[in-house]
Amino acid sequence: MIILPLAGIFSIFVRNAQKPGLIKDPYIYKPDSIMLDMEDAVAENQKDAARFSLYHALKTINYRVCERVVRINGLDSPYWKEDIRCSVAGGCDSIRIPKTESAQDVQLVEREIISAEKEFGRPEGSVLIMAAVESARGVMKALDICESSERLFGIALSGGDYTKDLQTHITGTGIELMGARQNG
Repeated sequence: MIILPLAGIFSIFVRNAQKPGLIKDPYIYKPDSIMLDMEDAVAENQKDAARFSLYHALKTINYRVCERVVRINGLDSPYWKEDIRCSVAGGCDSIRIPKTESAQDVQLVEREIISAEKEFGRPEGSVLIMAAVESARGVMKALDICESSERLFGIALSGGDYTKDLQTHITGTGIELMGARQNG
């Protein structure tokens, strides 16, 4: 059974999962979603400490009606599987995959989520997936990514990383994102 997310996510409050002071009360701003970042915001040598902080926050903080999303480390890193285990064990609502370039990326993460749901006694389908597209390859595969899993409830274009992949710059007008927006 797939559990649908909140009716609509219009605002996402992104917080560094490594810093307890930043993740303890962002719900007071009433965002639709709180994204606890394990990827870029966390220094390489702080990944384990951030995971501890993340688990503790998910288990103990009442984020009220805010959806709790965890942005895991990239699939090209040694950290992402443990990020998923910790997030699912803590009780997250969804996992955001960075640098998604194919349907296989989503399916790989889905398999790890299923395993973690079983391991930690979560109902099957209780953890959803959001994919972040950050490259031209991901944009070209956007339809395949969108059709890759019933758990996938959203896809987002990460404009900064996308323009970096294109070896261009942010103009302020958004013209550099026009092709991606038309394809996706």
